[in-house]
Amino acid sequence: MARTNQDGKEIRLVLSWLSGRNLVDADMATALNMAPATYSRRKDSDDFPTFEELETLGQHFHLSARALQVAFGHLGKEGLAILDEDGMRQYVEQGGGEIPDLPTVRGMTTAIKPATTTAGKIKRGSMVVDRSAPPL
Repeated sequence: MARTNQDGKEIRLVLSWLSGRNLVDADMATALNMAPATYSRRKDSDDFPTFEELETLGQHFHLSARALQVAFGHLGKEGLAILDEDGMRQYVEQGGGEIPDLPTVRGMTTAIKPATTTAGKIKRGSMVVDRSAPPL
């Protein structure tokens, strides 16, 4: 069974959500520069997607490879500290939740929270960055 993100979603579903496209196996094979038949076998491997494959997919779909690598378990939660604002937004959106216990960088935490509407609901694609912490 292929590796999934922290919410149990497989990579094609995550990339479809983040890119706003309905990706099919042929799209994934093209992104990974492999034949569709090879991708069809590869996608069910226990080690799919690898660290390198997530890097390639991130580049192809213009997404943060680091956010994907954290979400799919190749980097620990400390990898969140190296994400920029777009990478953090992507991590939150694909995971469907809030960022758990952000790691500290030089004793400071980075606080990025989903923006909410007046009714208290999370707005998809919007983030509020708490800039009260001193810059790095």
